[in-house]
Amino acid sequence: MKIMTETKQKQISETPIGGASDEEEKDNMPVGINTLPMRDRDLPPIIREIVSNAPQSRKIPAFVATLSPLCAIASRIRVKYYHDTTRLHALLLQVIIEGAQSSGKSFAADIESLIMDDTLKAHDKAQRRLEQEYREKKRRRSQNKQFEEEPQTTIRVIPPTISKTVLTKRADFYERILGDTMTFWMFAEELAQVTDAGKSGYSNLRTIMRTAYDLGSLFGIDYASDNSYSAIVDINICSMFCATPAALDEYYDRKAIEGGNITRCIVCPLDDDIDSDNDLFQPYSDEQQKVIRHTLEQMMNDSYHEDGHLMPIKQLDMSWIDRDCKRYIKRKAIEYSLTGSEAIKVFRKRSSVSAFRIASLCYYLYSLEGGFDPCKPNEGNIRQKKAQQACKKIYQFMAEYIIEQMLRRWGKKFNELNSKRYEDEKPDNNRLYDMLTPEFTRDQLKLLIKQIGSTTPARQFIWMWGPKKMNIIEIIDKNHFKKKKP
Repeated sequence: MKIMTETKQKQISETPIGGASDEEEKDNMPVGINTLPMRDRDLPPIIREIVSNAPQSRKIPAFVATLSPLCAIASRIRVKYYHDTTRLHALLLQVIIEGAQSSGKSFAADIESLIMDDTLKAHDKAQRRLEQEYREKKRRRSQNKQFEEEPQTTIRVIPPTISKTVLTKRADFYERILGDTMTFWMFAEELAQVTDAGKSGYSNLRTIMRTAYDLGSLFGIDYASDNSYSAIVDINICSMFCATPAALDEYYDRKAIEGGNITRCIVCPLDDDIDSDNDLFQPYSDEQQKVIRHTLEQMMNDSYHEDGHLMPIKQLDMSWIDRDCKRYIKRKAIEYSLTGSEAIKVFRKRSSVSAFRIASLCYYLYSLEGGFDPCKPNEGNIRQKKAQQACKKIYQFMAEYIIEQMLRRWGKKFNELNSKRYEDEKPDNNRLYDMLTPEFTRDQLKLLIKQIGSTTPARQFIWMWGPKKMNIIEIIDKNHFKKKKP
């Protein structure tokens, strides 16, 4: 009896977070995107505290809103995606919280403030003070007085109105001062700020936001003016914007849809149900605040040494999730073959990449609390095994969630644009001669010439096809002709 009890206890202790066994996990398919795939208490630290205090109608949005700011802090984490042979990934995400006016998007700002105020914003405060003091001294100096060099700062939190020149300069300073690239954090409670700034060429970040999604994708500017700044740099950005549907349509226009901006973002729509008007986020308890502060401190310690230098890169071992990624890509390929939707074919790849990065972030957070080394393969550590099973569920859920929201928002438009481009690029194999009936008139020929958009006169074609040239028509009379049999 004692042996049976011990065996049962062992089975319970080895059950992964979320309750699924290894055998059940193998064929585990996402059942929906309306609820998170596990209990609030089984989520990783910080995310767990935030989601637990969110009302039911905001559980998923609260989960999504935590991801990008946490990824921005985890700037020294690297992971290898199964599809890439050599290139490593940083945890880079671009999130859009979409909701109608007065739908309660401000919760995202509260989450951003909770995560960033005592971390990256606190780090930047002293750096920005140095820049401000330099500018004030420069204004006060006499014209002939030699002035000290501009301070080299490493600022991470940037506004959506930043110019391309300043962004390039800040990214280059990372390389020059710290010796490596770091992740910028960009947040806006109104996406219109980004759209309005983009109307000025110097602040149009559309291209940069595409390269900012991938570690190692370079952006460069090269000016002749001494007053500008020239460099070729690796700009990495994590972002979160709040937007109304109209603002989202304006920002992600045709160029963004065809250029690939949409596949790099995670759209999180908010339900604006009148039944949820009284749903409120609960205040954090002392214990929850303690967990949040402690975890954020651990994350910052993994980024910066006490002397301000960067900590070494931490490359997580994520090979245990490779099979799940392959299965998802294959499943969506089958979906494409059944539906013929080009949007599914294209969207599936980056939805998998973003979901993989989210799973990597969660695995890293689990390791901070669980005390295991995420950079090493699992060697029987029960907490590590539970974390891996939980992250597989998070990957599956988020991969489905991301692609479903992209298809809802842009699937139809993407397919229409893709179809039109295909028609425009398709070679015209309809030869004018083949389109004519065996016997035809000059007027019929003129009509077909007009239909295909040719400007060559009918008499020219008749002369080329006639007995003096190609000899493929018989001239019955001035206005009637007959094709010759080949």
